[in-house]
Amino acid sequence: MRKKMHQTGKFFSFILLGLGCLCLISGGILIGRQMSATPKAESSAPEEVPYEQEKITDAEVTGEFYYEQLSDEEQTVYREILQGIQENKKEIYLHCSNANTANEVFQNVLNDRPEIFWCDGNATSTEYSQSEGQSRYVVIEPNYLYEGEEKEQRNQEIESARTSCLSGISDLSDEYEKIKYIYTYLIDNVDYDLDAPDNQNIYSALVGKRSVCAGYAKSCQYLLQQLGIYCIYVTGQTTDPNGGVADHAWNIVQCNGQYYYVDTTWGDPIFLGEDNGYQIPNLIAYDYLCCSEKELEKTHMISTDYVYPSCQSENLNYYQLNGMYYDTYEPGMLREVIDRSIESQEAYTIFKMSDDAVYQEVVDEMHETLMEEGAGYLGELYGLWQVSYSYSEEASLNKFIIYWFYE
Repeated sequence: MRKKMHQTGKFFSFILLGLGCLCLISGGILIGRQMSATPKAESSAPEEVPYEQEKITDAEVTGEFYYEQLSDEEQTVYREILQGIQENKKEIYLHCSNANTANEVFQNVLNDRPEIFWCDGNATSTEYSQSEGQSRYVVIEPNYLYEGEEKEQRNQEIESARTSCLSGISDLSDEYEKIKYIYTYLIDNVDYDLDAPDNQNIYSALVGKRSVCAGYAKSCQYLLQQLGIYCIYVTGQTTDPNGGVADHAWNIVQCNGQYYYVDTTWGDPIFLGEDNGYQIPNLIAYDYLCCSEKELEKTHMISTDYVYPSCQSENLNYYQLNGMYYDTYEPGMLREVIDRSIESQEAYTIFKMSDDAVYQEVVDEMHETLMEEGAGYLGELYGLWQVSYSYSEEASLNKFIIYWFYE
């Protein structure tokens, strides 16, 4: 199955002194359907409101991001909704006087709790008028996808997928390595598919291996929570280089005391046309692994409904950590990097620049001399009479990649 294209770049292939063109598949990101509950006013009410006997304590939910944004009364509603959903209650009676408030808290519960795969995010809220001796209250009716044995079977499948995933991380102790592992695991194992069933929940990604951004982001949140890493599910919009805007979901994580953005959907490899005649590696885009606001806000706009932790740190920039980041333009150094890459028979050489100005200088030099000189060195070193190479320009990410072919 083809991976969903997450960004737009320019891709070209060369046979030294000859030019060929590679096909680029592009498209937008769809968050999928996440409808809020719909308020419905009613005047009649039962004589005694059958509120749930509260079982979930404040201690069980303290620390959840969206829970902590609520007032004391809203937190009570949150616990009532969570308890009702866990028990697949058809009607959940809430100590709440406003249906819109109930709608918002309902979404807060789902955003904090990625393990809730059996509720599709839709519900109907009924707001009852005050009667003698009673306060106004709301009844919310969630729409459940699964109940009973089917719910339990799917839950077991999720637990099995979780165990399989996390079994590969037992020897990793550093928080960053754990986050990177989950990031890579989801990208390697999940295909972006708008038609995937249950694509708004973790079952689609962890078991079905097909999802959209909501499934990716909730699965990332779920798996990191299992590892004890603080992770928030966030929504907003993204803008592509052509100006197209789409709804989207991603994450904020806390790592080594700092907050960072993580977007597993946009980290998925760009998928090139299969008939281009070249085998281009499907590279994971690590630009969206533990990145800062400066990096992400080039393409992402987070919802303003909540005040999220600030993601200012660039300490975990993947390209800086791996010697692929350049904040100055030095042609001699770039040529040395190319030569070392060719000598090691690496399939590609990546250059990530700090800003637009440095990026443009590097791109210009690549076209003028560096790529052709590198291709000449490759041919001389390996005794090839004809050398092929490709390159991609990703201006929105200030990233330039050269792909080398050794046969």
